[in-house]
Amino acid sequence: MHVMDFDLNLLKTLDALLDARGVTRAAKQLGLSQPATSHALGRLRDALGDPLLVRVGSAQVLTERAEALREPVKEALRRAELVLLPPEGVQPAKLNRGFHLNLADYTELAILPRLVERLSREAPGVSVTCRPHVQGPMEALGNGAELWLGVNPPDQPGLVVQKLFSDSYLCVIRKGHPLARRPVTLKQFLGLSHVQIAPGGLPGGPLDDVLTARGLSRTVSVRVPHFLVAPLLVARTDLVLTAPRRVVDAFADFAGLHVFEPPIRLPGFTIQQAWLARHHADPTHRWFRAQVKDASRE
Repeated sequence: MHVMDFDLNLLKTLDALLDARGVTRAAKQLGLSQPATSHALGRLRDALGDPLLVRVGSAQVLTERAEALREPVKEALRRAELVLLPPEGVQPAKLNRGFHLNLADYTELAILPRLVERLSREAPGVSVTCRPHVQGPMEALGNGAELWLGVNPPDQPGLVVQKLFSDSYLCVIRKGHPLARRPVTLKQFLGLSHVQIAPGGLPGGPLDDVLTARGLSRTVSVRVPHFLVAPLLVARTDLVLTAPRRVVDAFADFAGLHVFEPPIRLPGFTIQQAWLARHHADPTHRWFRAQVKDASRE
Protein backbone atom coordinates (compact mmCIF):
# COMPACT_ATOMS: atom_id res chain seq x y z
CA MET A 1 0.00 0.00 0.00
CA HIS A 2 1.25 3.47 -0.91
CA VAL A 3 1.53 5.74 2.11
CA MET A 4 -0.84 8.26 0.51
CA ASP A 5 -3.54 5.57 0.38
CA PHE A 6 -3.42 4.95 4.13
CA ASP A 7 -6.49 6.14 6.03
CA LEU A 8 -5.05 8.51 8.65
CA ASN A 9 -8.15 8.02 10.79
CA LEU A 10 -6.79 4.55 11.52
CA LEU A 11 -3.78 6.05 13.32
CA LYS A 12 -5.91 6.99 16.31
CA THR A 13 -7.36 3.49 16.43
CA LEU A 14 -3.88 2.00 16.14
CA ASP A 15 -2.66 4.21 19.00
CA ALA A 16 -5.53 3.03 21.21
CA LEU A 17 -4.94 -0.63 20.33
CA LEU A 18 -1.24 -0.35 21.13
CA ASP A 19 -1.97 1.29 24.48
CA ALA A 20 -4.91 -0.91 25.49
CA ARG A 21 -3.42 -4.16 24.12
CA GLY A 22 -6.88 -5.45 23.34
CA VAL A 23 -9.88 -4.72 21.13
CA THR A 24 -12.43 -4.43 23.96
CA ARG A 25 -10.40 -1.92 25.99
CA ALA A 26 -9.44 0.04 22.88
CA ALA A 27 -13.09 0.24 21.78
CA LYS A 28 -14.07 1.62 25.19
CA GLN A 29 -11.25 4.16 25.06
CA LEU A 30 -12.29 5.28 21.57
CA GLY A 31 -16.02 5.28 22.25
CA LEU A 32 -16.57 2.80 19.40
CA SER A 33 -18.30 -0.56 19.22
CA GLN A 34 -16.19 -3.70 19.51
CA PRO A 35 -17.10 -4.87 15.95
CA ALA A 36 -16.04 -1.51 14.51
CA THR A 37 -12.73 -1.67 16.38
CA SER A 38 -12.17 -5.28 15.28
CA HIS A 39 -12.82 -4.23 11.69
CA ALA A 40 -10.30 -1.41 12.04
CA LEU A 41 -7.73 -3.85 13.45
CA GLY A 42 -8.26 -6.04 10.38
CA ARG A 43 -7.63 -3.09 8.09
CA LEU A 44 -4.50 -2.18 10.06
CA ARG A 45 -3.20 -5.74 9.80
CA ASP A 46 -3.72 -5.72 6.05
CA ALA A 47 -2.14 -2.30 5.64
CA LEU A 48 0.90 -2.99 7.81
CA GLY A 49 1.38 -6.66 6.98
CA ASP A 50 1.58 -7.64 10.64
CA PRO A 51 -0.92 -9.16 13.11
CA LEU A 52 -0.05 -6.41 15.68
CA LEU A 53 -1.93 -8.21 18.50
CA VAL A 54 -1.58 -11.94 19.11
CA ARG A 55 -3.18 -14.11 21.75
CA VAL A 56 -0.88 -15.81 24.28
CA GLY A 57 -2.93 -17.91 26.66
CA SER A 58 -5.77 -15.72 27.91
CA ALA A 59 -4.00 -12.43 27.14
CA GLN A 60 -3.26 -10.44 24.01
CA VAL A 61 0.29 -9.19 23.50
CA LEU A 62 1.88 -6.83 21.01
CA THR A 63 4.09 -8.18 18.26
CA GLU A 64 7.63 -6.82 17.91
CA ARG A 65 6.46 -4.61 15.03
CA ALA A 66 3.61 -3.24 17.16
CA GLU A 67 5.97 -2.44 20.06
CA ALA A 68 8.26 -0.60 17.64
CA LEU A 69 5.32 1.41 16.31
CA ARG A 70 4.11 2.81 19.65
CA GLU A 71 6.19 6.00 19.80
CA PRO A 72 6.20 6.69 16.02
CA VAL A 73 2.40 6.48 16.00
CA LYS A 74 2.11 8.91 18.92
CA GLU A 75 4.55 11.28 17.24
CA ALA A 76 2.59 11.09 13.99
CA LEU A 77 -0.62 11.98 15.84
CA ARG A 78 1.08 14.88 17.57
CA ARG A 79 2.37 16.23 14.27
CA ALA A 80 -0.99 15.78 12.57
CA GLU A 81 -2.69 17.68 15.37
CA LEU A 82 -0.09 20.43 15.09
CA VAL A 83 -0.72 20.78 11.34
CA LEU A 84 -4.49 20.91 11.84
CA LEU A 85 -4.47 23.46 14.66
CA PRO A 86 -6.27 26.67 13.71
CA PRO A 87 -4.14 29.84 13.44
CA GLU A 88 -5.37 31.15 16.82
CA GLY A 89 -3.83 28.13 18.57
CA VAL A 90 -5.16 25.37 20.81
CA GLN A 91 -8.91 25.07 21.35
CA PRO A 92 -9.18 22.83 24.44
CA ALA A 93 -12.85 22.02 23.96
CA LYS A 94 -12.07 20.54 20.52
CA LEU A 95 -9.06 18.45 21.55
CA ASN A 96 -9.46 14.68 21.37
CA ARG A 97 -6.29 12.95 22.51
CA GLY A 98 -4.59 11.31 25.47
CA PHE A 99 -1.61 12.33 27.58
CA HIS A 100 0.62 10.01 29.61
CA LEU A 101 2.21 11.09 32.88
CA ASN A 102 5.05 9.29 34.64
CA LEU A 103 4.87 10.05 38.37
CA ALA A 104 4.62 8.69 41.92
CA ASP A 105 1.34 8.32 43.80
CA TYR A 106 2.28 11.31 45.99
CA THR A 107 2.40 13.57 42.93
CA GLU A 108 -0.86 12.05 41.68
CA LEU A 109 -2.46 13.07 44.98
CA ALA A 110 -0.99 16.58 44.80
CA ILE A 111 -1.95 17.34 41.20
CA LEU A 112 -4.40 14.92 39.63
CA PRO A 113 -7.70 15.89 41.34
CA ARG A 114 -7.42 19.53 40.26
CA LEU A 115 -6.03 18.59 36.84
CA VAL A 116 -8.87 16.18 36.07
CA GLU A 117 -11.44 18.67 37.37
CA ARG A 118 -10.08 21.32 35.01
CA LEU A 119 -9.89 18.98 32.01
CA SER A 120 -13.39 17.60 32.52
CA ARG A 121 -14.70 21.15 32.44
CA GLU A 122 -12.56 22.71 29.69
CA ALA A 123 -11.26 19.80 27.57
CA PRO A 124 -13.57 16.78 27.98
CA GLY A 125 -12.02 15.04 24.98
CA VAL A 126 -8.60 14.83 26.70
CA SER A 127 -7.74 11.69 28.66
CA VAL A 128 -4.91 11.16 31.15
CA THR A 129 -3.02 7.92 31.82
CA CYS A 130 -0.66 7.73 34.81
CA ARG A 131 2.32 5.39 34.94
CA PRO A 132 4.53 4.71 37.99
CA HIS A 133 8.21 5.58 38.16
CA VAL A 134 10.04 2.51 36.87
CA GLN A 135 12.45 4.37 34.58
CA GLY A 136 14.43 7.58 34.49
CA PRO A 137 12.97 10.66 32.77
CA MET A 138 14.60 10.13 29.36
CA GLU A 139 13.58 6.47 29.24
CA ALA A 140 10.00 7.16 30.36
CA LEU A 141 9.58 10.05 27.92
CA GLY A 142 11.10 7.97 25.14
CA ASN A 143 8.52 5.25 25.83
CA GLY A 144 5.46 7.41 25.27
CA ALA A 145 5.06 9.62 28.35
CA GLU A 146 4.48 13.29 27.58
CA LEU A 147 5.61 14.43 31.04
CA TRP A 148 7.79 13.03 33.84
CA LEU A 149 7.05 14.49 37.27
CA GLY A 150 9.34 14.01 40.24
CA VAL A 151 12.34 15.16 42.28
CA ASN A 152 15.74 16.05 40.87
CA PRO A 153 15.48 15.10 37.18
CA PRO A 154 18.98 14.90 35.71
CA ASP A 155 20.49 17.70 33.66
CA GLN A 156 20.58 15.98 30.30
CA PRO A 157 20.69 17.25 26.70
CA GLY A 158 17.25 17.08 25.15
CA LEU A 159 15.41 17.36 28.49
CA VAL A 160 13.51 20.50 29.58
CA VAL A 161 12.64 20.94 33.27
CA GLN A 162 10.16 23.23 35.06
CA LYS A 163 9.52 23.68 38.79
CA LEU A 164 5.97 22.86 39.88
CA PHE A 165 5.84 23.20 43.69
CA SER A 166 7.80 22.72 46.90
CA ASP A 167 6.79 20.72 49.95
CA SER A 168 8.04 20.00 53.46
CA TYR A 169 7.60 17.23 56.03
CA LEU A 170 5.24 16.62 58.94
CA CYS A 171 4.91 13.73 61.37
CA VAL A 172 1.77 11.82 62.29
CA ILE A 173 0.63 9.33 64.92
CA ARG A 174 -2.91 8.16 65.61
CA LYS A 175 -5.02 10.51 67.73
CA GLY A 176 -5.29 7.94 70.53
CA HIS A 177 -1.51 7.45 70.71
CA PRO A 178 0.04 7.90 74.21
CA LEU A 179 2.17 10.79 72.88
CA ALA A 180 -0.67 12.62 71.11
CA ARG A 181 -1.47 14.92 74.06
CA ARG A 182 1.90 16.58 74.51
CA PRO A 183 4.85 17.80 72.42
CA VAL A 184 6.95 14.93 71.11
CA THR A 185 10.63 15.23 71.92
CA LEU A 186 13.39 13.93 69.67
CA LYS A 187 14.19 11.21 72.21
CA GLN A 188 10.56 10.05 72.26
CA PHE A 189 10.38 10.27 68.47
CA LEU A 190 13.43 8.04 68.04
CA GLY A 191 12.05 5.62 70.63
CA LEU A 192 9.00 4.92 68.43
CA SER A 193 8.77 2.39 65.62
CA HIS A 194 8.55 4.08 62.23
CA VAL A 195 6.84 3.61 58.90
CA GLN A 196 9.19 4.54 56.09
CA ILE A 197 8.02 5.50 52.60
CA ALA A 198 10.70 4.12 50.29
CA PRO A 199 9.62 4.43 46.62
CA GLY A 200 12.73 2.57 45.52
CA GLY A 201 12.28 -0.11 48.19
CA LEU A 202 15.61 0.71 49.82
CA PRO A 203 16.45 1.90 53.35
CA GLY A 204 17.42 5.52 53.90
CA GLY A 205 15.97 8.87 52.95
CA PRO A 206 15.98 12.56 53.96
CA LEU A 207 15.14 11.85 57.60
CA ASP A 208 17.75 9.10 57.89
CA ASP A 209 20.38 11.36 56.28
CA VAL A 210 19.77 14.08 58.87
CA LEU A 211 19.81 11.59 61.75
CA THR A 212 23.00 9.93 60.52
CA ALA A 213 24.73 13.31 60.28
CA ARG A 214 24.03 13.75 64.02
CA GLY A 215 25.05 10.21 64.92
CA LEU A 216 21.43 9.13 65.46
CA SER A 217 19.20 6.45 63.98
CA ARG A 218 15.59 5.26 64.08
CA THR A 219 13.85 1.88 64.07
CA VAL A 220 11.88 1.21 60.87
CA SER A 221 9.27 -1.50 61.39
CA VAL A 222 7.43 -1.13 58.07
CA ARG A 223 8.83 0.00 54.73
CA VAL A 224 6.37 0.63 51.86
CA PRO A 225 6.95 1.83 48.27
CA HIS A 226 3.79 3.97 48.11
CA PHE A 227 2.89 7.20 49.89
CA LEU A 228 -0.86 6.76 50.19
CA VAL A 229 -0.97 3.53 52.19
CA ALA A 230 1.42 4.73 54.90
CA PRO A 231 -0.99 7.04 56.81
CA LEU A 232 -3.52 4.20 57.04
CA LEU A 233 -0.92 1.99 58.72
CA VAL A 234 -0.31 4.65 61.35
CA ALA A 235 -4.05 5.05 61.98
CA ARG A 236 -4.29 1.45 63.24
CA THR A 237 -1.01 1.14 65.19
CA ASP A 238 1.37 3.01 67.47
CA LEU A 239 3.77 3.61 64.58
CA VAL A 240 4.92 7.09 63.56
CA LEU A 241 5.22 8.40 60.01
CA THR A 242 7.18 11.30 58.57
CA ALA A 243 5.58 12.29 55.25
CA PRO A 244 5.15 15.22 52.85
CA ARG A 245 2.78 17.93 54.07
CA ARG A 246 0.37 17.41 51.15
CA VAL A 247 -0.05 13.74 52.06
CA VAL A 248 -0.62 14.59 55.73
CA ASP A 249 -3.14 17.32 54.88
CA ALA A 250 -5.13 14.87 52.75
CA PHE A 251 -5.27 12.10 55.35
CA ALA A 252 -5.14 13.71 58.80
CA ASP A 253 -8.88 14.19 59.35
CA PHE A 254 -9.94 11.22 57.26
CA ALA A 255 -7.69 8.74 59.08
CA GLY A 256 -7.88 10.32 62.56
CA LEU A 257 -4.23 11.37 62.81
CA HIS A 258 -2.43 13.65 65.25
CA VAL A 259 -0.05 15.95 63.34
CA PHE A 260 3.15 17.48 64.71
CA GLU A 261 6.26 19.15 63.38
CA PRO A 262 9.35 16.92 63.13
CA PRO A 263 11.45 17.27 66.31
CA ILE A 264 14.50 17.70 64.06
CA ARG A 265 14.92 20.12 61.16
CA LEU A 266 14.40 18.44 57.77
CA PRO A 267 15.08 19.89 54.32
CA GLY A 268 12.13 20.35 51.97
CA PHE A 269 11.98 19.23 48.36
CA THR A 270 10.74 20.43 44.97
CA ILE A 271 8.62 18.59 42.42
CA GLN A 272 9.44 19.35 38.80
CA GLN A 273 8.00 18.35 35.45
CA ALA A 274 10.26 17.35 32.58
CA TRP A 275 9.66 16.81 28.88
CA LEU A 276 11.61 16.17 25.71
CA ALA A 277 13.00 19.27 24.02
CA ARG A 278 11.52 18.22 20.70
CA HIS A 279 8.03 18.74 22.16
CA HIS A 280 8.83 22.13 23.71
CA ALA A 281 7.24 24.24 20.93
CA ASP A 282 4.26 21.96 20.28
CA PRO A 283 1.22 24.16 21.11
CA THR A 284 -0.88 21.27 22.44
CA HIS A 285 1.96 19.96 24.59
CA ARG A 286 2.61 23.50 25.85
CA TRP A 287 -1.08 23.89 26.70
CA PHE A 288 -1.11 20.60 28.64
CA ARG A 289 2.04 21.53 30.57
CA ALA A 290 0.33 24.74 31.60
CA GLN A 291 -2.67 22.78 32.90
CA VAL A 292 -0.38 20.61 35.02
CA LYS A 293 1.45 23.68 36.32
CA ASP A 294 -1.80 25.39 37.28
CA ALA A 295 -3.13 22.21 38.94
CA SER A 296 0.00 21.94 41.08
CA ARG A 297 -0.79 25.18 42.87
CA GLU A 298 -2.48 24.71 46.24
